Amino acid sequence: MAKISEILEIEKERTDASTWNVIHLFKEGGFYRAYNWSAWLIVMVAYSDEVRKDSPDRKPLNVSRKKVKNGEGDFAFVGFPLKSVEKFIPHYTDFKSVNDTQLDISIELPPTETELSHELLEQTVEEWKQTIPITEDRPKRDADETARTAPRSITAVMAQVLSYPLEAKTPMENTAFISTLKQQLAAFF
Repeated sequence: MAKISEILEIEKERTDASTWNVIHLFKEGGFYRAYNWSAWLIVMVAYSDEVRKDSPDRKPLNVSRKKVKNGEGDFAFVGFPLKSVEKFIPHYTDFKSVNDTQLDISIELPPTETELSHELLEQTVEEWKQTIPITEDRPKRDADETARTAPRSITAVMAQVLSYPLEAKTPMENTAFISTLKQQLAAFF
């Protein structure tokens, strides 16, 4: 998996007009993620309201924005399961596997009244990104806090599983829940 700094550098490499329409997808676990310009291409072009209007599943993608850990800027991203590429990028024209963790997809940009330029598109992407509120990373729990909140019996873990609304949660939330269960169960052995 590429580091976020490497991914953001790839996203900045858009000066050539042949790269303006390329969505870079990065495999992270069971999901693909697209960042900054690529996220904008998915949300505003490939899976826009206009494209989704005739789709049976018209739910928009959740876009997140976070600060870079070193405090130098921020980034926006979207994610979806690996098997859902055709759902979120229905009009791709060409795709290529760059490596085990990166897939590039070329889509058709919609016609515009003004001539497109790198500066105009870069400004558009940045303005779109600024409309997304920054989400703060949750602080990591220390060992004492984890011990205080961990279930005290296998029965308590089973109660959590039975009461969890699996169908109402996103795949990311379900994955996080399973990870939490694994940690809780590991504490018993």
